[in-house]
Amino acid sequence: MNRKKIIEEIKQDYAIKRVKATERCDELIAELKKDSAFDKIYTDLIKKELQLMRDQYSKDCAELRKDVAELKGKIEKYLTKKHLSPSSLSPKYECHICKDTGIANGQMCECMKRELNERLSRLSSSQTNFKSFADLDKKIMNAHDIKAMEVLSTWCNNYPNVSKTNINIIGASGAGKTVLLECIAGELLKKGYVVCFKTAFELNELARLYHTGKSFGLSDAMDAEILLIDDLGTEPLLKNVTKEYLYNIINMRQVKNLPTIISTNLSQEDILNRYDERIYSRLANKAKSINILLDSTDKRIK
Repeated sequence: MNRKKIIEEIKQDYAIKRVKATERCDELIAELKKDSAFDKIYTDLIKKELQLMRDQYSKDCAELRKDVAELKGKIEKYLTKKHLSPSSLSPKYECHICKDTGIANGQMCECMKRELNERLSRLSSSQTNFKSFADLDKKIMNAHDIKAMEVLSTWCNNYPNVSKTNINIIGASGAGKTVLLECIAGELLKKGYVVCFKTAFELNELARLYHTGKSFGLSDAMDAEILLIDDLGTEPLLKNVTKEYLYNIINMRQVKNLPTIISTNLSQEDILNRYDERIYSRLANKAKSINILLDSTDKRIK
């Protein structure tokens, strides 16, 4: 599912929320109107407000405003006796800023942004604690790794206006590859993109299930706006599965100009030896790829 479809789903949900809020309000008013005293005041108020809207520039406007104010005062007194507030006669929206439209000042409301990010996170991975670059502890990073972080942070800030859509984060175990991958995922999720985060083992298992007809779960990896593959090279090599489906995924995403970001312990030579020329050529393509080589120091033992 892409971002556009998710936003459409949210808009539909917001429309339902508005309808329900209006229905709850209408039900209360209908109940109150069973009292003839309230019914008369409320009906007179609606008539006067409609007349005011129509004749707001007429010479009788001031008198109409006075009548409306008096009627509102009577309704407020009535509601107070019923232990209700004047706002009870208006729909109670979850967001008072956009009134559950999702739009405020011509832009997506903050409430809708939060809902979008939550749904994107759920679709992206079973993992929900993605980090941001601001969370990283620079005290355990050397100048080389800080520079690598800055390159990745700049890429995220500029996306989608980037010239290279593939990123290879290369380094030994404990060098911080997964953390950087999580930061990229977190930053792009905040910008509202659909991120698919999989370990190489998870992706390989999905490919195996797909190959044996037990699953149809490869579309997320194929079509997600950004695919992140953690620990490429740690997955088992399955005949007719691992190399074939990895190539298909990477190749198809390059054709569609969709970013694929990997972390791996493998050098480029190791990638060539483990997989094949087709996969290597697409991952190592300098015209489309950024290669980040991390310091080998194990950050986890500091």
